Amino acid sequence: MPSRRSAPNTSATRPSRRAGFRAFPLTGRTTPEWEGRSVRDFGLKLMKQAAATTVAVCLLALPAGAQTLRDAVEGAWRLNPEVRSLEARRAVATAQRGAGESLVPAAPAVTLRHTTDYLNRNVGRREYEAELGVPLWLPGQGTATVRAADALLARTDAEIAARQLTIAGEVRTALWQVALAERRAELARQRLKVARQLEADTQRTARAGETSEADYQLARAEALSVATDLRDEELALNEARQAFRTLTGMAPPKAAPEPDIGQPPLEQHPSLLAAQLGIRSAQAQRQLVDLTTRDNPEVGLMARRERDARGERYDTIMGVSVRIPFSVDAVNAPKRAEAMSEVVRAEAEQANVARTVESDIQQARLAHQAATERLAIARDRAAALKARLSNVERARRAGEISLVEYVRAQEAAFEADLARATAEVQVGAARARLNQSLGVLP
Repeated sequence: MPSRRSAPNTSATRPSRRAGFRAFPLTGRTTPEWEGRSVRDFGLKLMKQAAATTVAVCLLALPAGAQTLRDAVEGAWRLNPEVRSLEARRAVATAQRGAGESLVPAAPAVTLRHTTDYLNRNVGRREYEAELGVPLWLPGQGTATVRAADALLARTDAEIAARQLTIAGEVRTALWQVALAERRAELARQRLKVARQLEADTQRTARAGETSEADYQLARAEALSVATDLRDEELALNEARQAFRTLTGMAPPKAAPEPDIGQPPLEQHPSLLAAQLGIRSAQAQRQLVDLTTRDNPEVGLMARRERDARGERYDTIMGVSVRIPFSVDAVNAPKRAEAMSEVVRAEAEQANVARTVESDIQQARLAHQAATERLAIARDRAAALKARLSNVERARRAGEISLVEYVRAQEAAFEADLARATAEVQVGAARARLNQSLGVLP
């Protein structure tokens, strides 16, 4: 009787068919279906959280957009490395003023002294002495110190305002460079759209036998040339935007024409004000040097206990000392000369700044006037070439002129339109330059 072979047990590897259970493919272990759904839902939840976190990080990494030109100037000011040095100078002036208002020009000092005859006669002579010395202001020195500190503080504040104006000029220039690049890129996109439409039209008419293949090749070459120009304009736009972000830490706002503020008082110009206060600061420092002709005198209070021999009682002696330094011209002359040279340098700097400011204002006015006249001419030229392009297009459709003439007319019209847009931006930039030369912050 043949032996029966038992069928192999595949329950360990075959998936279980019991309802509500599912086997893991590698281990054969079954898991309830509700558990599988929980794992799947948990995984989807983690994926959604990770995606949300990634999007949030990307949004935070993007530079914040400046709402106005003033916001951009403030952002550039915060990033400027000279801010800390100017703030440190202001702190120095504040500390110097506090020193001038103090009761003494320097810290008091204590002197301790002990005398003994231990190494020679050794009869028990002892002496202990303590002295407290307090320096005193020279006549008028404290008041001069406060005045010099106030002048330095005012000068530092004016230099901060002048530096803010300089940074505002850099931001203005960068913003209008972005505006010019945006206009040029926009016109290049419009020109490419028209060139591709012309390419499609000539391709269709060439296939229909209405125009030659050479016309299609010309239109295609023109479209490719315009596409190359667009690439260059977009690259210039990206570079201008990146330069603005580097300067301000923000995305550039929309450039808007600045208002005409007329002619503000020239003495309120931050650069001129800083130069004038520089002269006052140098003069106040020179007055302080003239008053500080010697070291500060010192008054001391002394107490001494002493005995002459061993076994005697200690005697107490009180005393007052006065230390009066002498004035030496060999020491004071270099200090006075240095202070005077600083006054002369500040006066020369003020004269140079005044000439520079007046020259900048005149040049800015001339540039604004020229930009306005250039814009009027560019608008008339663009209108004339646009009308000519319409006439040439009608003539081309009528078969009176070739495609080459039409492409030339189209190129001339676009170049004139680009010159008009450039002139419009240059007028805005010239107005910003004029306000900058007048010392007006955004």
